[in-house]
Amino acid sequence: DYVVRAAELARAGGCRHFLLQSSRGADPRSRFLYLRVKGEVEKLVQAVGFDRCTIFRPAVLLCKRQESRPAEWVAQQFLGVVARVFPTAYSVPVETVARAMVASVLQPGKGQVEVLENGAIHELGKA
Repeated sequence: DYVVRAAELARAGGCRHFLLQSSRGADPRSRFLYLRVKGEVEKLVQAVGFDRCTIFRPAVLLCKRQESRPAEWVAQQFLGVVARVFPTAYSVPVETVARAMVASVLQPGKGQVEVLENGAIHELGKA
């Protein structure tokens, strides 16, 4: 797997803090392939042995894409409206995730492995 191999190479190169973007609901025991694979990757990356590993589990990522994905577009339109009522519950702009990742690197950790769910990503990624 590319992600695990990248983590291993980063560790071998001296990386002490690895950031992994996963997904809300990631679980190695999930019946859903996507969430099961995300959960398995989380476990494998943690096993690499970084001093610190921060796992980001965003909900639906809001972004503008070049390619056409009609079902995703419909979901984003719906979630854009829902986000006005429940701003941190079901979605997060990719820019917010990026700011949260930068902030994570710049502040002390809360343990060897930190898992940040959607609400925490919003909080950490505030502009």
